[in-house]
Amino acid sequence: MKQIKYLAATLLLCSSSLAGMAQAAKSAYFLDGTLYNYQLNPAMDSERGFFSLGIGNLSLKTNSNVGVSDFIYPYGEDKLTTFMSGSVDAEDFLRNIPKSVRLSTGLDMNVFALGTRMLGGYTTLGFSLHSSVSTNIPKGFFEFAKKGLQETTYNFSDINLRTMNYAALTLGHSREIFDGFRVGINVKRLIGIAYANAHVDKLNLTLGENYWKIESHAYAEAAFFAEVETATDNQGKVDFEETKLSTEINANSVTKSASGLGFDLGVVYDMKEFVEGLTVSASIVDLGRIKWNNMTRVSTRNNVIEFNGFEDIDINDFSGSVTDELEALGDEAMDMTDFYHNGAESMSTSLNANLYLGAEYNMPFYNPLSVAILYNKRFGKLTGWNECRGYINIAPTKFFEASANVGISTFGTSLGWLVNFHPAGLNFFIGSDHMITKVTPQFIPVNNLNSHITLGVNLALGKRK
Repeated sequence: MKQIKYLAATLLLCSSSLAGMAQAAKSAYFLDGTLYNYQLNPAMDSERGFFSLGIGNLSLKTNSNVGVSDFIYPYGEDKLTTFMSGSVDAEDFLRNIPKSVRLSTGLDMNVFALGTRMLGGYTTLGFSLHSSVSTNIPKGFFEFAKKGLQETTYNFSDINLRTMNYAALTLGHSREIFDGFRVGINVKRLIGIAYANAHVDKLNLTLGENYWKIESHAYAEAAFFAEVETATDNQGKVDFEETKLSTEINANSVTKSASGLGFDLGVVYDMKEFVEGLTVSASIVDLGRIKWNNMTRVSTRNNVIEFNGFEDIDINDFSGSVTDELEALGDEAMDMTDFYHNGAESMSTSLNANLYLGAEYNMPFYNPLSVAILYNKRFGKLTGWNECRGYINIAPTKFFEASANVGISTFGTSLGWLVNFHPAGLNFFIGSDHMITKVTPQFIPVNNLNSHITLGVNLALGKRK
């Protein structure tokens, strides 16, 4: 029981250190001099061609609907304590915990990218790496961690951890169909690296006056760039220490193990014929699936333990009889954590699609200044969110532009910014969609665990359009 009480805090800390999916910076969406807006809307082009290798576009992101301040409390003079301290009222703590504690963190990296004007429009080619991790922990888990045995029933069901890791070779093209109206498409060849989904779909604890009962069931599925050699005993129980990846790994085996296809679609319309200075845009990106040809599935079997007290105790051998029953009960409890192999088969998983709707208005009294709004919906039960972001953008010179913005989303309020330097031959940008305003001495965000940093250095090619 004591170990279970600390598991909630362990899950929270571990999840916040994992890597997850991120897109190009939304703070740069309305800046004409940036180079990677085609990743958010493939109809957008750049003022110039470009080339990058390694550090062209690097983005790290963390999102959560909770923060350190929800779990760490002031205590005495200049001291801190955890939510499990007796000095922290249980109702005060639980009042701030949402029904589901969600965490997602992200890494997105362009290995190389190229953009140039050809084929009657703007064409891009790139190879990138993506990683996504999302976690869901039900409120009941933290309720038990805080209250212990004060209540009679606890529901920990729907604990989930999901990660998707893949590479993408992308070819994109955009062009103007008629005056002011552009369309674009990115086509992606997807190569799966690793996927895992672990789900505790049932974990209920009932504490009666004369008995207690645990009901549980969990399953997991995983696939990698190479075949998994799952080690089991004669009953099918998985030996994770002996399970390993196949040593036969080459380019051919990787693409055969997991591959897929993805698309981005976008439009941009300059509405100057109706409202001078107004531009609207829409896109949906990351439409696609990866087929994993060696998806390994495991699940638990023993899902109920009921304890009604010790029976048939021999008063002449009290310690022995109790010890036997405790050992049997312990064996049952350990059996609940054993996973059994359910076979390997092919399975397809979807990318996390994003919808973007944007509008920008250039000020008539000073054209380099604009205001804008961007709506973003990310699809997915575990990974989904909604966000609306308002912008002020300025481009006072040909080689410098900046954006400041405020977002309201599923994960709370955030401040964003980005500056972009783009003189002849060079493009350098740095910014954040979630600026950290307050941190602990360990640089952990105090409020929601929302953080983001993006930067890139690229070679600019050719003259400005």
